[in-house]
Amino acid sequence: MKKLVVFDLDGTLVDSIYDLADCVNTALRKHNLPENTLSEYYSFVGNGMENLIRTSLKSQGNNDELYKAVRADFDIEYAAHCNDKTCPYEGVAELLTQLEDKGIATAVLTNKADEFVGGILSRCFPEHKFSAFWGQRQGIERKPSAQGLLMLIQELGYKVEDCVYIGDSEVDVKTANNAGMDLVCVLWGFRSKDELISAGAKRMVSTAEELLQAIITL
Repeated sequence: MKKLVVFDLDGTLVDSIYDLADCVNTALRKHNLPENTLSEYYSFVGNGMENLIRTSLKSQGNNDELYKAVRADFDIEYAAHCNDKTCPYEGVAELLTQLEDKGIATAVLTNKADEFVGGILSRCFPEHKFSAFWGQRQGIERKPSAQGLLMLIQELGYKVEDCVYIGDSEVDVKTANNAGMDLVCVLWGFRSKDELISAGAKRMVSTAEELLQAIITL
């Protein structure tokens, strides 16, 4: 049985798409730029907030000054509204409790900017204590680089073979593969089953109960 479970955040532990979409669109409106649909945002997320903003500016070309201006307004909006609609996926809070009861530690590694991660976790999972939670940090390569994942588990004192990574996107598949770590993908997140299969995912689950069984049987 694994000793540490490292989770992605958005699309894995929490459904954050509504707040992300609302805050990006608010920032776009402030610059009189066209907004994007909710369905488009599902494909925009997963590669960090810079990629999210740059992709949302798809009709504007690669304009660094515009990116910086929209990103600044997004950061202000998201700091105020990142927990308006964001909520845990069904059964995830119970899953975390069950892992804790079994003596399995939990951590979070996400491409979301680091300053937003703790507030979202404390609101969505107020009763659970994660051993660590890392967002995108200066000096650490973002996923799918394995750098952050390997640094996190090393800091916590675990070996790769003692850990499993849980995610919902092709970025997570590549991250786990790059780290040489076991992976389980959830099907309730931001990517379809076909997209995950195309990315190379082998283990996929549809419910938190299935995820628990996958973790304890690895």
